[in-house]
Amino acid sequence: MKMNFKNTIYILVVIIIAGMGCKLKNEEARYKISGEIKNAPKQKLILQELKFEGLDITSSSIDTTTTDENGNYNFSFLAKSEGLYDIVLDKEDTSKFELLFINDVKEIKLNSDKKNIKSTNIVGSDNTNALYNFLKEYDKKNEALFLISNNLDVLQDVNGAPSIIDSLQKERSNKMNQLNNYVLNAINESNNPTFIQFALIQCNKRLPIETSQVLAYARAAAEKTKSESLKNFVTAMTNQIKNNIPPSPLSIGQPAPEIAMADPNGKIVTLSSLKGKYVLVDFWASWCGPCRAENPNVVSAFEKFKSKKFTVLGVSLDDDKAAWTEAIKADKLNWQHISDLKKWESTVVNTYQFEGIPFNVLLDTNGIIIAKELRGSALQEKLGSILK
Repeated sequence: MKMNFKNTIYILVVIIIAGMGCKLKNEEARYKISGEIKNAPKQKLILQELKFEGLDITSSSIDTTTTDENGNYNFSFLAKSEGLYDIVLDKEDTSKFELLFINDVKEIKLNSDKKNIKSTNIVGSDNTNALYNFLKEYDKKNEALFLISNNLDVLQDVNGAPSIIDSLQKERSNKMNQLNNYVLNAINESNNPTFIQFALIQCNKRLPIETSQVLAYARAAAEKTKSESLKNFVTAMTNQIKNNIPPSPLSIGQPAPEIAMADPNGKIVTLSSLKGKYVLVDFWASWCGPCRAENPNVVSAFEKFKSKKFTVLGVSLDDDKAAWTEAIKADKLNWQHISDLKKWESTVVNTYQFEGIPFNVLLDTNGIIIAKELRGSALQEKLGSILK
């Protein structure tokens, strides 16, 4: 078959363009960061890439520049993907100054003040804005917690009035919960893997919260975002727990392990968020005949005791969302439901150490396991003895 000259040229051009397209697609993109730092004329700045290494963040310098007489600066750098970066003052400068940013757009402006980094203004990057808002509120809540803790330590050292100490202990617990819930909500509301992992690492290192809880949040976030870096974070935390915490059987009297999974609307719900109520953690599935047969007993108990600080958290071992939500509706299970839709691969199977469903554990208002495998009339009898 003959091919004319014009067709030949056309095909060659298409091939060349296609080849260029592939090359450009694999190349690094260029990002520009600029702004003004007040009270920092002629100051050497260092641009660093911050890498997530398991449970830690490491830094490596990628460029330097010097501000002009008005504190203006700009950086231009290449990156293959979105990540976390910061701009710091030359190491010879003893002031603690750090401009964090996420390179989610090609051009970002960071205007700040060497004497007041909290005044930083971000233009162009929504995720960097979210990061700074998170840190401002985090610092505010953390300072309140520190103040109460410090006052409590002083009173305990001088054998202060028991009533005041008790009041401060309750207030400290309340502030801890507020801080933990704030971080969790920030993680839930974000879809940006870089922001989420930064918040998780802050949570793991600084907050008065169990490592197992952070792991539960991380698993839920990894599922939500499908991020490889978050999956690596989950692996690192899992290994940490295996190395530092010997396995022990799940028994009555111990705190219930944290669970963090999505509800049918995609919102992450945690077991710890239900503290203050007696909670029946009910493991079931739409495909499980015995579970469906047991559901009327759970419904009856819920309706009878829901006005007495009792609720149910349904944790499903389904892998079909439609079947799961249809069963909830059909069986009139009017309480919160969550699932990672992994059937027997769900993380809760090993965490709660059960081999069959239906299975449940009953928790007191502090999240302590007070009963297991309550079926039929046994559930209402136990609740009746507690919730009089």
